[in-house]
Amino acid sequence: MAYDQTLVQIRERSFLEILDLALVVLRRRPVTIGLAALAGAVPFAIFNAWLTREQNLPFIGYLFLLALEIPWATAPLTIVLGGLMFGERRSVGRVLKTMMQSFVSMVLFQFFLRGFLLATVVLAPFVPVRMSFLNEVILLERGRWRNALRRSATLCNPHGGDLFGQSLAQFFFGTLFVLAFWAGSGALMKALFSSELTWEPTWNDLVGPRFHFAIWVAIEFFGIARFFNYIDQRIRLEGWEVELRLRSVGRALEDARQW
Repeated sequence: MAYDQTLVQIRERSFLEILDLALVVLRRRPVTIGLAALAGAVPFAIFNAWLTREQNLPFIGYLFLLALEIPWATAPLTIVLGGLMFGERRSVGRVLKTMMQSFVSMVLFQFFLRGFLLATVVLAPFVPVRMSFLNEVILLERGRWRNALRRSATLCNPHGGDLFGQSLAQFFFGTLFVLAFWAGSGALMKALFSSELTWEPTWNDLVGPRFHFAIWVAIEFFGIARFFNYIDQRIRLEGWEVELRLRSVGRALEDARQW
């Protein structure tokens, strides 16, 4: 693995630095990342919009459904970011092939196991504490399926408490963004297309297109952040930064000998 030819600098980062890095990378590769995010989010956004409007899905059921959908909706994004990180261009065919090869593991761990843990409520904290990087392990490392959960737990173990806190922070900031976008865009549309100066939102407004759009923007953004958090954990546990420094020292010594 060419650690010195990566999309971002190999070094340890704090959670806030990772969020900032996600914004920087998104700004540098908006088309590639945007298309990957759309490919994952659009099918689920359409399905959820239909479900909330036609089937009268309760809000708690909607949150449970979202929690199940997140790994699947961010899967194309994870694969594309894995390629970009090390200078590879992942074609549509390769993304689809990777997803098909990982389908059984995804169903087993990210549908059945994840769904069971979330449904119990009591065991739900195990999802961020032990399964935060399961998507990256399954889709990028692609080892034996029975080792995927153990590998994810190994990456999460040293910072399980931090990961749980980060998941709460993501939920909090994501909720603030969704509400701010929904309220702001609603007020703007009311001001532009109506003679009334006041805006009184209804339940139909809440579950409308603007609401779903904001939710999936937040989900895909935190999918980018999760990927770089995964990279950060590997840097810490596997000594990528130390290896790079040793290589740099080695090259400097070789240059000195040539003189």
